[in-house]
Amino acid sequence: MDQLDPPHLDAAALADVAGTLLRLPARPGWPEPPFLVALPWGDPWRVDDFGFDLEARPLSGDDALDVLCHQQARPEWVAVGAVVEGWTVPPAATEDVDWRTLHRNGPPLRLHPQRRRVRTLHLVARDGAVALALRSHADPEPQVHACDDGGAPDAPTGPLPDGLRRLLGLPTPACPVPAVELWASLWLAAVAARADRWGARLGWADVAALHPAAQMLQPSGLVDPTVDLVEVGRALALARGWEALQLAAISGVERGGLLPPPHVAAWADAGMFARLVLRQVAPLRASRPDLGEHLDHVTLARIDTVLGAWGLHAAPPAGRPSGPRPEHAA
Repeated sequence: MDQLDPPHLDAAALADVAGTLLRLPARPGWPEPPFLVALPWGDPWRVDDFGFDLEARPLSGDDALDVLCHQQARPEWVAVGAVVEGWTVPPAATEDVDWRTLHRNGPPLRLHPQRRRVRTLHLVARDGAVALALRSHADPEPQVHACDDGGAPDAPTGPLPDGLRRLLGLPTPACPVPAVELWASLWLAAVAARADRWGARLGWADVAALHPAAQMLQPSGLVDPTVDLVEVGRALALARGWEALQLAAISGVERGGLLPPPHVAAWADAGMFARLVLRQVAPLRASRPDLGEHLDHVTLARIDTVLGAWGLHAAPPAGRPSGPRPEHAA
């Protein structure tokens, strides 16, 4: 028998598969540990009642992504997915999410008054289509969102969607957050933490000195951060941009803190790596509003001027994906 060509799963076909799989009954217990699902193509193609010769592998452990990056995608796999149980809330109740980084500014979803238990399936086809299916414990039918190009800027992102694409050797969507915003977010988080500890208003000199670039250069006395913060902030973003940070993580020169472990950093592409780092940092829109009670209007205005000079602002992004986003149960 001649070798059969593997099927092409576009967004519509992948959505049908995702919906079918999520209708399968879940195993008892809550939450069920996450697991990897593979859809192999055989010669001839061996199928079960649902159309695929399914394979499942556990993703149990402290970090499902850490387990996922050690998996090997076999050539006959036409799609891979991950089933996760957790919590979701209606889209109108998720205004506290930074949709560029998927960082939550509010309490965990499991504490939200409108929370619902949900079972999710992230499914990625080898040709690049992606589907996300969600099924609440009270809903008879899953909600399914799909697109043909999972690498597009508006495609689903996060550790699992990104990790599944990397498992198949596919690129992830680019991260829209520049490195200068990472350092600015760390700066404002440090200002908020210092103000909370001191319990008093901070002046501009105190605030400027807390920027990571000022902290690095302060012992040298070569710059005055109260005057040169815009320039040194730009210099830091150039010297310690996303590429440099990823190389540092891969080499193991910097361990712990914001950066993922070397084997995860080496497995990730640029977009995935940046998002992994940003998930550890409170975004600007979370930190900036909290500073009003600790800083005077003049200092707040100077912060906004510096952010503007870097091309940043603390307002939420103009657009965001539609549909509820799941959060893994803790």
